[in-house]
Amino acid sequence: MHLITNDLLKFKRSHMWAVVVLVPLIAVGIGAGNYSANSETLTAGWDSYFSQIMLFYGLLFCTAGIAVLAAYAWRVEHRGHNWLTMLTSTRGTGSLVAAKIAAISVVAAMMHAVLVILALAVGLVLGVPGEIPVYLLAAAFLSLAPMVAVAAWQSLFSMVIRNFAVPIGIGVVASLISFGALASGMPGVRFVSAPALLSETLWLGSTAVADAGAIDAGTVLTVVLASAALAAAGWAASVAYLRGTDARL
Repeated sequence: MHLITNDLLKFKRSHMWAVVVLVPLIAVGIGAGNYSANSETLTAGWDSYFSQIMLFYGLLFCTAGIAVLAAYAWRVEHRGHNWLTMLTSTRGTGSLVAAKIAAISVVAAMMHAVLVILALAVGLVLGVPGEIPVYLLAAAFLSLAPMVAVAAWQSLFSMVIRNFAVPIGIGVVASLISFGALASGMPGVRFVSAPALLSETLWLGSTAVADAGAIDAGTVLTVVLASAALAAAGWAASVAYLRGTDARL
C-alpha cells in the first residue's frame, strides 16, 4: 500500500489529472451529440443515450486514456536518476511493478467514475426519457476489471519505451485492431487482447453494438478471470524485463 501511495504522490504534479477529466468530456460530448442528432431513430431513451457514449468510449477513448495515464506514470521514472534509483530499491521487483499497475488503475478508475457521472448529469440536462439502465451501469462497473489488464500492458509498454508518445500510439492501434477483430467475429480475441476484452465489457447490454452480450453470472466470471489472466501476464512480462535490466547494470 505504501508503494501505491508513493506512486500516486508522484502523479501530483503531472498533467495526467487533465486526462481524467478531458477523456470523459470528449467521450460524453461525442456520444451525447450523436444521440441528440439521431434522436428520431434512437428511441430507447436512456438505453440509447448511454449506449452511444459507451460505444465511442469503448471503441477508443478508454484504452487511449489509460495509455496516456501509463505514459505519464513512467515518464517520472525515466527522468534523471529515478530509473537507477528504482532498480536499486530494496523493494522486490514484483512489488514495484504491481504498485505501478495499481496506481495507474486507481487513476483510470477515477477517469471512469468521471465518465459515468458526466453521462448521468448530461442525460438529465438533456431530459433523456425513461429510466436509467441499471444493467448498463453494472457493465460500467464490471469494466473496471479489464481496465486493470489494459493498465498492466500499457504500463509494460511505457516502461520499456522511453518515448512518451509511442506507447500511447500502441494503445490506440491495439484498440482499433481489437475493434476490427470483434466486429469480424474473430473467436477468442477477448482472451488474448486486453483492449478487446475492455471494449466488449463496456458494450455489454448495449443497443448500439450488434451482438452485444448480456450480463449474467457466467459473463461476470469470464470477464473477471480473463482480466486477471491478462493482467498477470502483463505483470509477469514487466517483472521479467526489469530483472533483466537490473542484471545488466
